[in-house]
Amino acid sequence: MREKYVEERFPSYFIFGSSEEGKVDVASIDNDTVVTVTKEQADIMILSRNSLVDMLVKLALDEENQARFLSIWYDGGK
Repeated sequence: MREKYVEERFPSYFIFGSSEEGKVDVASIDNDTVVTVTKEQADIMILSRNSLVDMLVKLALDEENQARFLSIWYDGGK
């Protein structure tokens, strides 16, 4: 498993635009706008997503647990 495969499956979020009301649009490479929230909420959402993907990457690259991770990744752990 390579890190890029996790990133491709769970694309990064980024702030795409803002409004006069102080809201920002959060987008991904797959979706123009995922959600419109405050800048503070967007920052929390983006950091949380990045933390989750970092954990998945660590699991994917952990040789001791890689077989189990791949089983879950490809067939839902069946």
